[in-house]
Amino acid sequence: MKVVIIGAGNVGTHFARALKSVDVEVLQIVSRTMKSAVELASEIGCAFATDIQDVNKNADVYFLCVSDSAIVPVLRQLKVGEKMIVHMSGTVGMSVFYDYALNYGCVYPLQTFSKFKDLNYSEIPFFIEANSDENQKMLMDLLKLISPQIYTLNSQQRSILHLCAIMVNNFSNHLCTLAEMLMKENQLQFDVLKPLLRETTDKIMKYSPYVSQTGPAVRGDTFIMEKHRDILKNHKEILDIYNAISDSIVKTHSEDK
Repeated sequence: MKVVIIGAGNVGTHFARALKSVDVEVLQIVSRTMKSAVELASEIGCAFATDIQDVNKNADVYFLCVSDSAIVPVLRQLKVGEKMIVHMSGTVGMSVFYDYALNYGCVYPLQTFSKFKDLNYSEIPFFIEANSDENQKMLMDLLKLISPQIYTLNSQQRSILHLCAIMVNNFSNHLCTLAEMLMKENQLQFDVLKPLLRETTDKIMKYSPYVSQTGPAVRGDTFIMEKHRDILKNHKEILDIYNAISDSIVKTHSEDK
């Protein structure tokens, strides 16, 4: 199978690497940015283009590894006849293709991607959707080369999954960022929190997050929580987040006692 990757950001870079690792032929990298196009194409060993009009028409599948807002503008310009076009968004539904493609689908890899961080692609779950059984099988067969974890989801289920992924990944990372800021302000090293983060993650992996919840909010320890609020009185945005999450923990576990 021959593919073209449109987009050379975090997702496009890792997906191109994953395909190369299983000897799938990537014909071309298309990116608006010359630097990213050249760098990824050089790594993969293929051609590149910076204009969608110059896309290679000989591929079997065209993967749109672009932002959600860029999908429709790219589709408007991508003239590849009956070839299959696939976006890699967790939130954009299949209806986005209706006016632009005859064969189409979605591949949503459930992982956080950064160019600088290597990944074991065989451990990544991929969620697919296509407009026909034949196209679904094509995607299934391709992705099974990369990972054994291939699942089918409809657009609504995928949106819910994406939301939950944002909560467990992006939100938790942001809380760590805020903690890091507070630590630096008080001449403390964030590294001392890392064993705690590892244990928290390990418990979540082994048990339910619900039963693993600890801390003053779940205990109803208002004395400690007021001390925390006093510490945060000059950090209103962080205090608002602290209060919102603490209140949610209290309500979620209100029937535990």
